Amino acid sequence: MTKTRRVAAMMMAAAMGTSMIGLIPAAAEEERETLKLALTQSSMVTDYENNYFTKYLEDKLNINIEFYMLPADSAEARTKVNLMATSNEDLPDVMITDNFLTNEMILQLGDSGFFTPLNDYLNDPEVMPNFNAIPDDDREAILKATTQADGNIYGFAAYEPETWNLTPNRMFINSAWLDKLGLEVPTTTDELKTVLEAFRDGDPNGNGVQDEIGVYGFAGGGYGENTVDALMNAFIFWNGGLSLSDDGTEVIAPFTQDAWREGLTYMNDLYNEGLLSANIFTDDGQQFKAILNQETPIVGLTTAGSLSNWPDVKNNANFAEMKMIEPLKGPEGVQYTPYNPYTPGQEMYIIEGTDKLDLALKFADEFFNIDTGLIERFGEEGVDWTRDPKDLEGQTNAYVEAGLYDKLSMLVISTIWSDNQSQTWRNHGPRYASLEMGNTVYDYSSGNKFDVNDPTQLNAKCYELYYPKHPEYVLPTLKYTLDETELIQEQLTTLPTFVDQCMAEFITGARSLDDDGWNTYLDELETMGLSTWLETAQVAYDRTK
Repeated sequence: MTKTRRVAAMMMAAAMGTSMIGLIPAAAEEERETLKLALTQSSMVTDYENNYFTKYLEDKLNINIEFYMLPADSAEARTKVNLMATSNEDLPDVMITDNFLTNEMILQLGDSGFFTPLNDYLNDPEVMPNFNAIPDDDREAILKATTQADGNIYGFAAYEPETWNLTPNRMFINSAWLDKLGLEVPTTTDELKTVLEAFRDGDPNGNGVQDEIGVYGFAGGGYGENTVDALMNAFIFWNGGLSLSDDGTEVIAPFTQDAWREGLTYMNDLYNEGLLSANIFTDDGQQFKAILNQETPIVGLTTAGSLSNWPDVKNNANFAEMKMIEPLKGPEGVQYTPYNPYTPGQEMYIIEGTDKLDLALKFADEFFNIDTGLIERFGEEGVDWTRDPKDLEGQTNAYVEAGLYDKLSMLVISTIWSDNQSQTWRNHGPRYASLEMGNTVYDYSSGNKFDVNDPTQLNAKCYELYYPKHPEYVLPTLKYTLDETELIQEQLTTLPTFVDQCMAEFITGARSLDDDGWNTYLDELETMGLSTWLETAQVAYDRTK
């Protein structure tokens, strides 16, 4: 199909979809209404007025969009929104914030009457037919995740889970060293220690110097680089904060449990044996990458979310030696990995008091139209992406090759995501894409078909090895009331930092893991208000059920 025909078909489908949900066809002669939109500006969007996605929305909804640009910097944008809420200036009808508002801010702005409560509209198929066409499980997940502590929903969500981002603490071991020393891939914490001892003593990099680092990572990393977090999950589920009991009823602090102490004891032993580097707790991101990419490889095991930690990864000699392995099993059979349950981000709000409420709701619902969502994210069909069966013929990706899905749903055929462009708003706004939709896309922008021998194509392997490795019950993002937030504001800031600090001190021996040292640690947590945090979190969690 030619580009012209593809675009014509797309626009015909769009017009048909418009008439089906009662929107005014683009060809209508009546005067267009104007919708004022406050939007977070992206530095990579060169033009919003003369923008393909803008024109698409305007034509499909028969409207004019008047832009009111918010600062690109999140802190500046939050300040601007607060000023708008307290001033008498001319307000927009709709606001798209690119997920920079905290739950506390959303609740405060909603409670103060700045945002319109959306519950009744979201649950009405006549008002929001596209949203209500979302499969029940996903729609319920969206509604649950966006319901604030006061029971109201104020934001339209972006729901587009990606399995790769749910389990970022992927373990990589130097398989070249394993082969050289005649070792098997370790599957348990005990086997790992044996392997690390061989790495330490056997000169696997062949330079005649005992410079091998057994376990290395970057504790300050935000995307899977904290290797000690991954190791702790062989003893107890650790997701960086509070979690749930096995039966999913009680909020617990995993960092006070006996299993946590056992995990610290294991890592302290690795440290004392010279198998785990203390630099994990002091190095920054630049140093982390430098160590991973030494001319002579020196790292035995690490974790990483992004393969960009190895520059030019397909041709990177260090990465070529690394193999992704499944999470390790601990002495009690625990085999978890840090898991970031997908939380739909709240992206769009209707300003209370607008005289364009019906139009604003129609505008918001359009973003949940599958075709519109694809255009919002990927650009123009036939130019930036395609789902034409002829174009998909002979194409595949890691998930399809692994047999997890039968076929691709679309190809990305342009470099729009990495380019400055005026095709999209760079995915700013609500959107729905199922897990299957996300996993059946292949990026063909380079013109290269999927290579089954490409060592960087690890999505499907990650899905198989890591995605199931979490408890049945995972604590969701909790929505606190304003009073609850004020009550535990200090704990939310100080306790996670204190736990991370103590984790490093226990592992490196700066704190003792004997009974006195452990009990002192527990007493300090209590003095800092742990019980108050737990009690408040329990109330918030019970409210979600």
